[in-house]
Amino acid sequence: MSVLEEKIKKNREHYDVHEPDAGHIDRFTSKLEAELHADEGRKVSRMSIFRYAAGILLIGSIAAVLLIQYAGNSSTLKASPMDDELALVMDHYDRLADQKLGEISNCVETDEEAAKVDEMARTQIDKLEVDASVLKEELNKDASNERVYGALINNYRTRIKILDNIINRICQL
Repeated sequence: MSVLEEKIKKNREHYDVHEPDAGHIDRFTSKLEAELHADEGRKVSRMSIFRYAAGILLIGSIAAVLLIQYAGNSSTLKASPMDDELALVMDHYDRLADQKLGEISNCVETDEEAAKVDEMARTQIDKLEVDASVLKEELNKDASNERVYGALINNYRTRIKILDNIINRICQL
């Protein structure tokens, strides 16, 4: 026999990988149970924090929309009242945007991702809100201008398209 074969025969218990040591299954199950219980606690706390954050985001969005709407209406009533149809369209798109922001929050898994996605969506929507405020001022000056009316509605549609695009990208990951 060769030297290698002798060493293998002498140290066979070290090379035998078919049978685990005694108590292996007990150690494995205890480690597995400990890891499962640790994951459950983390998931519950993440989900509860995420739900609170989504609720706060939804309430803040609704409050901002209402504040903008009432503040905008009080100043426009003095100059020239907005068309009721336009007000209904704007209200519809604002509610739809809030709903889409909620869907975005539900698709994100961590709070950090939620904050990043929310900031990205808010940045894009804020730009469109600035444009919408300019269009509203133009509409207050000349309420019969159909081009401004169409541009304002297109602005709101663009907001929804941006939010749908974000939802499609985030939720499909």
